[in-house]
Amino acid sequence: MTVALRWFSRRAESKTRYLLGVLPLLTTLSALAGEAVVVLQSDDLPLYEAPIQRFVEELGAVEVINLQGDRERALRVTSRLAQDPPPLIFALGAKSAWIALNELPEVPLVYAMVFEPERYDIGGDVTGVRMEVPSDLPLAQLKLMLPEVSRLGLLLSEEAGGPWLEDALREAERAGYKVKIARVPSHRHVRRGLAQLRGSVDAIWLLPDREVLTPTGFQVILTDTLRSRIPLLAWSENLVTAGALMCVAPDYSAVGLQAAGLAERILAGESPGDIAPLAPDRFRVVLNRDTQQALQLKLDPMLMDFVDEVVSTPGIR
Repeated sequence: MTVALRWFSRRAESKTRYLLGVLPLLTTLSALAGEAVVVLQSDDLPLYEAPIQRFVEELGAVEVINLQGDRERALRVTSRLAQDPPPLIFALGAKSAWIALNELPEVPLVYAMVFEPERYDIGGDVTGVRMEVPSDLPLAQLKLMLPEVSRLGLLLSEEAGGPWLEDALREAERAGYKVKIARVPSHRHVRRGLAQLRGSVDAIWLLPDREVLTPTGFQVILTDTLRSRIPLLAWSENLVTAGALMCVAPDYSAVGLQAAGLAERILAGESPGDIAPLAPDRFRVVLNRDTQQALQLKLDPMLMDFVDEVVSTPGIR
């Protein structure tokens, strides 16, 4: 059983589809011949709202279906769609992309909001917008905001590795940081890894290692670093909203625009497999003000010009 299949939860039945209400959906693209492109979103994550809205603005009429993380719901939805296939599916999140690829292989697929799609066997005759952020961007932001940081800690699972880690280490060295890596078997051992880093690093850089960054693992890391006043540089807005200090993340509205461009090319006749997945072309800096205050970090007010969004996490102290 693959990671994506195990990911599906078994929550109670509720409606399987809805039409996006934030925009008037009165126009249908002539390329669709009266049929609507389908947007599948894996869950109720707020992060999906901006790319969906921008996608709809660009394409016109779409049908938006929220799978709500339920595999049985997803199978019912794809079974219904198989009877009257849409001209294209835009899938947000690994779960929706995986189910669309496996249950509706003949329908052209564009994915987004999926980190490391290869991990979920999302590839082949599909295209999309990848979510990886070049490592030099968050490191440059860290150096700008906290120039006193010179020693970075990485907390990784024993099996974590590959091009993304090699890129991170290469860029950290290029930026002048000394890096210490603590390896742990799983999220249940993050305290052991934190003990290895404590006292020898000025900040911890959270890389997208899902074996470590489970909700439980992240909470342990957050509690320990707040107590030790160690800043957390994260890789997603979700983690900053949950309490990490800051991140550089893709601009999700721009991701929707890029996905719409891919969809238009496919609707015009190109094969998804002939279109290389795109890297994000715009990024946002997000800072958690409550965490900054809890860490007693004083930032030059002029530096706030480089921050796109300030969020809060009540209870951080």
